[in-house]
Amino acid sequence: MSDIFLSYAQADLPRVLPLVRALERHGWSVWWDRTILPGRAFDHVIEEALEGARCVVVVWSSTSVGADWVRAEAEEGRQRGILVPVLLDAEARIPLAFR
Repeated sequence: MSDIFLSYAQADLPRVLPLVRALERHGWSVWWDRTILPGRAFDHVIEEALEGARCVVVVWSSTSVGADWVRAEAEEGRQRGILVPVLLDAEARIPLAFR
């Protein structure tokens, strides 16, 4: 089980990496897709990680607002009451269900 499940758009990786490192420096375990082992079914691994996470941090950006996986992961966090949004781009229009 991880403390934090991190959801983001792949295009934002360079901007998300400092956030991951900062969270880890504070002692929190962070699960993100960089930790998926080869040979594992992507969707099964995501589901297991989401179910075990204590909170879901969703990084909203101009790119991630249109990503189906990010929205699905955000919805899981919202339904469980553990969603923590992070806004990378001030101009990004966060999906209605998460505003």
